Parts: sequence; structure tokens; C-alpha cells
Amino acid sequence: MSRSHLWLSMAFIFSLTGCPEDEPIQPPVNYMPPNTGGEVEGGEIPAGETPAGETPAGETPAGEVPAGGPVDPCTEYETQFGQVVDCSVLTDEVRCAGGEDIENYTFLMSVCSECYAANGNPGFANLICAEVCDDELDNDLDGRVDCQDDDCSNYPDCNPDEIIEQEPVESCMQCHNGSATGVNDYSGPGITNPHPFGRAAAIKCTTCHGGNGQALGKAESHVTPHPQVGDRQYQANNPQAANHRITLAGIDKLEPAQYPGSGCDGGMCTNLDYLQFINPGDLRVVAEGRGCGAGGCHAGEHAEWVPRSNIATTNGFFSGTRFMIGAENRIPEYRATNNRDFEAEGDSLSGSSPRAVTNPAYNQNNREVGEVGQLVEQPVVAQFNGPMFNNANYDANALPNDIDNTDLQRPNRVRTGSNLEKLIDTQVNITCGNCHLYSAGANNRYADFRSSGCTSCHMQYSMDGRSRSTDPNVNKLEPADPDQINDGERAHISDHIIRNVSKVSNGVIVRGITDNACVGCHQGSNRTVLQYWGIRLDQNADLTNNTQYPENPVNFTNTANDRRLFDPAVNNNTFNGRNADQYILTEDYDGDGLDDTPPDVHYESGMGCIDCHGSRDLHGGTKGDVTSGKIMSRQDQSTAIACESCHGDIEGYATTAPCEDYQGQQQTCAVDRFGNVLRHVVKDPQDNFWLTSRVYGTLHYVPQTRDLVYNNNKTNPRTGNLLYSPKAAYAMGRINGTPGSGPVQTNPALYSQGFSHTDDMDCSSCHASWTNNCIGCHLKGQYNANPADYFFSTITGERILIEEANADFVYQNPIPTYLGINSRGYITQISPAEKMFYRYQDLNNQESNVFAFSDRLGEGNNPNLQGRNAFPALAMNQMAPHSIRGRVDPTSNSEGLRYCVTCHLTQNAIDNFGDEYAEFRELYYDNDFEALVDNGYFDLLRTHIGLNTGNYLDSPFFVHMVAGLGTSLFLFDANGCPVNPFDNNDNRQNCNNEAPADIFDVNNVAYDLDRIVEFDGQTNSTSIHPRLDNRGPRRDGNNYMMAGPLNRGLLERLTDPDLGLVLDSWLDADGNAQGDAANYLQ
Repeated sequence: MSRSHLWLSMAFIFSLTGCPEDEPIQPPVNYMPPNTGGEVEGGEIPAGETPAGETPAGETPAGEVPAGGPVDPCTEYETQFGQVVDCSVLTDEVRCAGGEDIENYTFLMSVCSECYAANGNPGFANLICAEVCDDELDNDLDGRVDCQDDDCSNYPDCNPDEIIEQEPVESCMQCHNGSATGVNDYSGPGITNPHPFGRAAAIKCTTCHGGNGQALGKAESHVTPHPQVGDRQYQANNPQAANHRITLAGIDKLEPAQYPGSGCDGGMCTNLDYLQFINPGDLRVVAEGRGCGAGGCHAGEHAEWVPRSNIATTNGFFSGTRFMIGAENRIPEYRATNNRDFEAEGDSLSGSSPRAVTNPAYNQNNREVGEVGQLVEQPVVAQFNGPMFNNANYDANALPNDIDNTDLQRPNRVRTGSNLEKLIDTQVNITCGNCHLYSAGANNRYADFRSSGCTSCHMQYSMDGRSRSTDPNVNKLEPADPDQINDGERAHISDHIIRNVSKVSNGVIVRGITDNACVGCHQGSNRTVLQYWGIRLDQNADLTNNTQYPENPVNFTNTANDRRLFDPAVNNNTFNGRNADQYILTEDYDGDGLDDTPPDVHYESGMGCIDCHGSRDLHGGTKGDVTSGKIMSRQDQSTAIACESCHGDIEGYATTAPCEDYQGQQQTCAVDRFGNVLRHVVKDPQDNFWLTSRVYGTLHYVPQTRDLVYNNNKTNPRTGNLLYSPKAAYAMGRINGTPGSGPVQTNPALYSQGFSHTDDMDCSSCHASWTNNCIGCHLKGQYNANPADYFFSTITGERILIEEANADFVYQNPIPTYLGINSRGYITQISPAEKMFYRYQDLNNQESNVFAFSDRLGEGNNPNLQGRNAFPALAMNQMAPHSIRGRVDPTSNSEGLRYCVTCHLTQNAIDNFGDEYAEFRELYYDNDFEALVDNGYFDLLRTHIGLNTGNYLDSPFFVHMVAGLGTSLFLFDANGCPVNPFDNNDNRQNCNNEAPADIFDVNNVAYDLDRIVEFDGQTNSTSIHPRLDNRGPRRDGNNYMMAGPLNRGLLERLTDPDLGLVLDSWLDADGNAQGDAANYLQ
């Protein structure tokens, strides 16, 4: 009897017996499918499923087995890609035969394993086939291959001396799996084999978790919890203990460091013994050579690389913020004042991490830009009974003294070592400190359940935190409320399977890591995963409240009916703490019926996050890469993947190298920017490129950019359609005299031979269709020493006395877009995501001034300095948009990429709006806001910016904004309150409960947040990214070694009707040829 059937017959027995000396779990657990609380990956519901609480006619209620046996819930399973599949064709015989005669076998195995897992049978993925004695495979997953297995003792070609005897079964296996074979083979109906491949195919429970596998009963087998963690009852009555267990943040720091307990050597347990027991993948465990970091597992590679990686150290949060507020590096030797070599990198090196890390191979004399040899631990100074407790030195009225203006060239910086510095560090820890790998994060609400370290990604949690495993000893009904976990409860992995890339072998399927493992953390900053899915965060619910600024869309749809976020089978009311009105599915500002915030085309095609972001990007290293394990200060410095890695460029196909794919076959593979092979992207003999999804194993054709730009008669091998696109050739091609190649103009003075946009522009500058611009960010910390209130450090788990009183985005809008120069010297889209206003409420309930800062170089809040604007723009940084689109496709109801009119003046624009544009520029450059209001420009710009998707109006004002020269729409006062005549929302922060329109006064302007650069190229904003490559255009001004806004030459070319380019041939916002462009499209 196979596991996929045995689990049904044994489940009832397990529900009665449990483990020796174990208390039965309350409430009783139902093991029989279908699971009415089940989650389906991607948020989709199998076709025909009814709402929770209802039983369709003719079906059996959950928990009851119908006559004749259980009903297969996956005979009509609707996948997230819209297909309906019949999983019943995947019989044991078919699977053990490798899927013979089954089309799309790998994909079918992946999605069906999801369906069965969601319906209470994750064991479907771990079919145990009979051992075949001559195929060099471990068919029955007992860790022995061919003649090593005693099943092959009678096979003619096997010698009995080759048989490897298995170790006796551990009590863990008997209790949690129910194996009756006497060995550790996961053959029982309970917990599934977590690692059914390779050397670890029959790994023992204690190899990962520790504990005592020879003891009987839970009390002696399990590692005793640390006294400050205790059992569930203790946690239910002790918020500190509950926080330790849920977040894991400070378990390594608990005292005593050693305590009497069971399941440990010598009867004495350590913090890490307990941490390993509950999570073998925690980085603090891994660093000690345990769990995932043990010898023979991932020691020496991933175990060393990951703790130094950007997703572990979260450099952008901690060190990036310190740079932006002007505080010195925490590590003195990394300060430019102590080492002049670092001046060339803008004094931007990182200095801290949630835990201290070092790179023993660091070489000061042979380092990369941004590379450091160590990071110290991010400090925590707000302990409940610590140095801030009742400390009058943190008086709100005294904090202005902590602003350093001694250097007139670098004003408004936070004084290093000051109380204001400590308060901001604390605020960043609170607001941004959950998304690092050294803890499990908040781990307390729907879509935010996860563990720490390797397990954060590789052991996926359900969105509601409930277990779908067949372990008879795991409560399947907690958390009771998916929106908020209760003290004493805990979240669980969805099933007991370690995931990385999709694998199908000998009947066993391990689906890859889905986007659901990423979205919990990566919905901060640009809300990356949500943007990838085509969902925009509207934190203030401005669309629902009809207060979107500068204009409301013509129509929109929230996500109340989007099952990816709000699953009717679970009945959650929030997604990561926000409701459906705060997540927007579709919105249309220009009234053309197309969604202005569509999903990324890669998502639409069925690809997941890990299909682009593999081991090198996520782990900080990969085998054979000499850059592995380096500590880099910014994400862009360690990101290896690029669009060109898969698609090539206009000059040639994607670069390739010989490789072995994930199936062990010799192939020709694409490579990333560091030269590492992409084992899932291969080139066939006909020069076609194919990507096999790391998530589902599906095969995707990868078109090459060159084939789109040059008509070489290459066709899509699946559809037969010609790949060449005349519009792509016009937009991206190189002007070389060949008809249809490059953006030729009728006036020869407007172009030059040899020009191509791709020389100095990255792909996303045009192909990223939208960005959720966050203009104005309010952070407020508040002293709270009330004994009844509990707040905890995201770094150490300690109780603290500062709470987050406010974390608010003033304006969020997908229509504006901005260009700048990134760290690699390419023009790209940049984002106003870090324009921070900070304030503090002290122990006497006194509120401080509102602070806005200059960075370590003096940029961002340095009004009038060396030709800068009187009204600074604060931070403006390069970003990684995940909204890639191709051409406008009305059949998909979605807008497309950015066409010529987004960034360029056209003859049509000047003919229609030239006089107004000239007057606007003159008034705006003089900061004559009153005249702008009186002459109607604020009203005009509400339409030309607020309702002008992709610049379909062909407006020069939109181009002016894109170039970074500003709009006058995003003026703020010294308190961070907007200054404009249209915003009627009286809930805007720092506006004294009055709507900005009601208190509008141009004399209050202190900041102009989207005027990031002056026309002469002098910057009004700050960037945290140093230049990596000595190529392409550079920004102007003092700190040209940093990424930043466009330079004077580019600004003139794009926005000046007299000195720049006014196109006579172009593509409009819908991709239609205008002017004389039709003459040049072949």
C-alpha cells in the first residue's frame, strides 16, 4: 500500500493514540480530506468548491469518510494559471514509471501536490516506489541505492556484502510518522519526508532537530524549552515568553545560557539546543555547524554565505538609513574621514546587521565597491528598564540640539552618538527590522507567518499559519484567528517538505518555492511581490475615500474578491495587517478601460520570483563563484541577475556556457552578470532559449531581444509567429542607415548615426509600466513605559519602551514616473520612496519638532547651497520595478510599457501646450507658487499629471516631471504637511487635523519633493548608492560618485524646446505611430 493511500487508513488510529506519555492535542484534529480551511497556493480555489461552512449536495461533510472510501478532492483542480486538471491520472504506477504518456508531467505533479497538500495529504508528494536494482536511484527513499538496499539481496548482479544496514528507528519517527518498518524511512502515514532527494533522502529527525531519538515520550525526547520561553500555558500568560517563541528574535541571548533539561547531552541544554530543536535552519544554529549548517549538509557554502547576504543583514534598512540621516558609520575604520579610499564610494559603506558577521577572506587591498569585512550588531538601547527609562535627556524639546550644522557644506545631519540618533535607530528597528533572517519576523498575522534563517523560505508556511501536514501531533486549528495569533499559539509550516527548485524524480515531487514565501517581507518599500502580481498598496485607502491626490481614478477595483489575498476558505479579513480597501487590484486614471497597474508579464506567463532570483542573489553565493560570501553594503552590489541574462541585447543573444541542468543533463545555459550558469535557462541547437520554471517545472520560451529588433525571419517555435517587431526596432534599434532601425527623425539634426537607446538606458526605464510612488513618509516614535503595554525589539527580543506611534505614507500614486542614473551608469526609473519626516513624543507627552535630514555627504536637505533649490527634495533612489510589460494589449485590459511620449517632447506637445509650458517653467524655476496658482497651473497639472497615464495627453509637463525637474504638486511645509489647494483629506499627518486645501498657503512651503534636480544638473536630493561601473552618463554636482538624477545634458535634451530634442516622429502612449514615425516603421 502506498503512502498516498496508507495515510487515510492510519489517520484515525493516530488521532486516538498520539505518542507515548503525550497529552492529546486540543481541540481534536481532523485528518480527513477535504480540509475546509485549506489553502491553495497562489490563492486559487479548486473549481466547484463552496464557501466555508457549506457542504454541497451529494458530498460528505468534512471529517466524515463517505461510503466506499474518501472522495478525491483533486479530480477537477483549478490552478492559479486557469487550467483545470485531473490529478487522478497520477496513479502510483504512472509516477513510478516516470510519468510515461502523461503530457506536462512535471507541471501536473507540481500543481497536484499543491492540491493534495491543501486538502490534508502532503504525503502525495513523497510516493515510495519499489527499489529498482540497476538504475542508480534510491527509488524507495531509504538512503540506499541499488545493491546497497537489502530489497536487492536476491538480484543476480548484487553482492550481499554491498548491503548497507540501516540504523534502528528513532522514537521521533515512530511518533510523528508511524513507520512500522523499524528504520527511519518515513514509510508511515504521518509526517512526510522533508528531503526526499540525494544524500539526505532518509535523514534522521535528530540530524536536523537534535533532541533524543532513543527516548520514549515527548518529555524525554524533546529539548526542554528555555525557562524564559516555557510551555504554551506559560506563554499564554506571559507576553515576553510568547514573543520569544513566535519571533525567535532573542533566544540566543536568553539567560541563563545553559539550563537543566531533557533531550540534550548530559542533561544540560543551551539556548541553541532549543533553537535548533524548533528550527534547524536558524542562522544562529547554522553558524555553529548544526542543522542545515552541519557537515555533509550545507557547511562551507550556503551556511557561510547566507549569514552575510543582504537578506540576512538587511543593510539597506540599518546602514542605509544611517547614511541618509547623516550619522557616521558605526565602524570607525569604514569612515571616509579615517580612510580616504572610501571617499570614492561616497562614504556609504555599511556597518551593522541584526547579528555581527565577518568575512575572513576580506582583503582591504582587493575589494569591490561596497564590500566590507565585518558588520557589528545593530544596537538596541530602548530596553524597558534600560538607559532610556525615565531619562529626561531624551526630552523632545532638546532634540534639535542633536542636529549637526557645524559643517556649512553638510547641514541638517544627525550628530553621531546623540540621543536623536538613538531614537531614529530604534524607530528603524521597530518599523523596518522584522524582515531579516535572524528572526521569524512578527510571525503573527495572515500572510506574515514564517520562520527564521534558511527555513524562512525553504519550509513554507500557509498564508493562515495553519498546518496542512499529516503529523498527528500538530494542531491543525491554530492560529484560531488567521488575522492575529494569540499568545500561547504558534504558526506551523504548511507541510514538512524542504523546498528549493521544482524536482520530480521517480514518483517524488517537490514543488519549488512559491511567491507566497516572499510576499510577507517583500511588500515593504516598493511592495515588490504585490507589484509583480499587479496589486498596489493604498495605505490610506484614498481611492475608497475618494481622496486620491492629485486626482481620483475614473474607476478602480479593490482586492476583496482576490483570492490570492483574501481567501474565502480561510475567511481572513486582513492581508499582512491591511484590509481589502488598502490593496488595489485595478485602477484606470485615463478612462480608456485599461488597468494602469497590471501584473508583470513574467507573472502572467506563470513564472515565480525564484525563476529570476536564484541562489546567487538570495544566498549571497553559489558554487564556483569567487564573489560568494562577500559582505556587500547595498543590494544592487550583490545582484547577479539582469534582463540581458536571459534575453540578451540588441547586439547578440544571451551569453552562454556549458552546464549541467537540474536534471543532470549536459546543456548550454545562459549566465548571470557574474558568469554563473543559470541551470534552468538553456539554449537548444536551433538557438532557441527555454526557461524551465524553478517553481512548477513548466517550460517557457524566452525570446531574444535581437530577434525583436532585427528582421532575421526568426519565429516563435511554439506559435510560428514572426518575432520581429517594427516598433521594437524603432525604439531599441541602432540607427545605421537600415530602414526601420532606430528612432530616425525627419529632421536629421535630431539624431545621429550609431545611436541606440539601449546604450545608456536599462530595460526597466521603458518596460516598467508603473511604480507605487510614496511621496512623504511620516515616522513617529513614542515613549511608553506603561506596565500593561508590551513592545519588543525585533533585534534582541527584549522588551522596549518605544512604540511606533505612526508609520504613514502621505501620497501614493502609480502615475508619476521619474528617471535618474543608477549605480551602473544606466538611465533608469527611480523612486521617491524614502522622503522621511521624523518626530518623537517623550515621557512627558511632549512632541518634538519634525525632522528631515541631509545625508552623510550633506545632500537632501541643504537649501540654496551651491545653486540648489530653496526647497529641498530629500531622498530619491534607484529601485527595482517589477511591473515589466510589453506592448499595449487591449485584449488583456492592461496598459503596456512606456513609449516615446513618456520621456520626450514632441512637436505635437509644443504646438498644443508650448506657451503654457514656457510660462510654467519660468514661474516654477523662480518658485513663484502664487502665480502658478493664479494662472491655473495647479488645476492644469491635476489632469496633466494625475490623470495622464503614460502621458497619453502628450504633455510637456509630464516630461518635465519624468526628468526630475518637478511639478509643484508635491510641496510640503516644515512639519511634513502637504501644501496644495486640492487635498481635502483632514486625516493627513502633521496637518493639525485640517485638510491641506483648507490651510493652503504658499508661504509655508519648505520642501518640493519631486523637484529632485535643478535644470543645470545640481541635485536637490540624496541617493544611498555609489557608482559601481565607470561607464555611461554621470550625475552633475559635487558627489558625482553616487547614483542620482539626470545631468544637465540629458535634462536639456529631454525638456528644453529650444536646446533639446522636439521629436517629429514618435510612438504615442498606446504605441501608435505619430508625426512621421509611420514612414520609418518597416
